[in-house]
Amino acid sequence: MSKQLVTKFNSIREWKDYCHDTHKSYLKNEYFTRWIEEKKIDVFDCSKLEKKEIGMITMAIENALKLCSRSFKIRLNKGLDLDFAISGGCINGAKILNMAKKMRNGSCSASVFLANKRAKSGKKILEFGDALTYVSDGVTIFTFDPNIKYPKRFFKEVIAHEVFHLLGLNMHHYDTKVNGYVKLPKCIMEYNAPAEHLCPKCKDGLLSFWEGMKNAKSN
Repeated sequence: MSKQLVTKFNSIREWKDYCHDTHKSYLKNEYFTRWIEEKKIDVFDCSKLEKKEIGMITMAIENALKLCSRSFKIRLNKGLDLDFAISGGCINGAKILNMAKKMRNGSCSASVFLANKRAKSGKKILEFGDALTYVSDGVTIFTFDPNIKYPKRFFKEVIAHEVFHLLGLNMHHYDTKVNGYVKLPKCIMEYNAPAEHLCPKCKDGLLSFWEGMKNAKSN
């Protein structure tokens, strides 16, 4: 197993400044800045999940979004035929991404797909329950095994984990080490999201990123 690459920061201020300045690379992608500004998310149910489970997913998305803004609007759409993107029993993430871009026709919203196939990114095949997110393009693909009954925890925590990525937190809890934080609690941005909430470090990182986006738009 390869050693985890960790980026170290000497202080909380240095960490916040880094996350604040990260927004600059996203400003180059006009679509990311527009969907963040218009605050719309389209959810496409292409799974075999029950209505109650879809409700838990949309609620988890909504609750995660509230950290950055309470103005987001979530629109639940009918499922799409994804057969064109399936090869070897897996969904080709790049093909879904291209489809999402073509579907937009000038409109600006993030696209969340709920699928009942495993997703493929390049040569890597994701496990069921994992998600594939293209942060700068505002696209997430959640994968659900149609033969598994997922616990409520999955919908509350794993879904929120990916939404925080979608909002611009393009890293995981263990990717950084910051001097200044007292012993951090379990964090939703760890692998498999073992907690309900962001730890102080990751929360500061995401909010600093959003502060950078807001400052850029006001200048």
